[in-house]
Amino acid sequence: MANEQQLDPCLCNGKSVSRMFNPKQLRIYILHLLTGGINYGYELIKKISEETAGFYCPSPGVIYPTLTLLEELGFITAGVGKENDKGRKCFVITPEGRCFLLLKAELLAEVQLKLNYAQELKAGNQFANEIECAVDKFKSLLRHKIVLQQLSKDDSAKVVEIINRAVERIEEVNAVLVMEGKSNG
Repeated sequence: MANEQQLDPCLCNGKSVSRMFNPKQLRIYILHLLTGGINYGYELIKKISEETAGFYCPSPGVIYPTLTLLEELGFITAGVGKENDKGRKCFVITPEGRCFLLLKAELLAEVQLKLNYAQELKAGNQFANEIECAVDKFKSLLRHKIVLQQLSKDDSAKVVEIINRAVERIEEVNAVLVMEGKSNG
């Protein structure tokens, strides 16, 4: 692991779903990824983070013990990669691993459902970060004005009125979207 590359920040910005996959699902998912030409622990971590839309970013402490178990079960073999890979362990699925993967198609289907759901969540929340940033900026501005006592009683009442109208408008828009979704679904 000393030769392992430094991990880039995951897509999840430090937020991770600790149990997106149960251990059996994770083993099947790793076997599946190994059939696609991904051969290193670091690559597996990156690929899982990407395919889960950043909702799950497995740590090396999860990936490497799982790879060791799969190797002990005879489902993968480990060797040293090419010269330009700096001696990193290269994992390859065995014929037994491929057979096991075929037998566990139901588990792989469960994994695929979770991956699809994660991608849908990402697509549906594409503006979530922008909204959170805007709200944080708004809160910071108000805190600053409050701390410096720059809001009169009338100004405070106006701000509260603006906020309440914005909340009502957002709820109205959401209600329309929910109704459209029900009529289309």
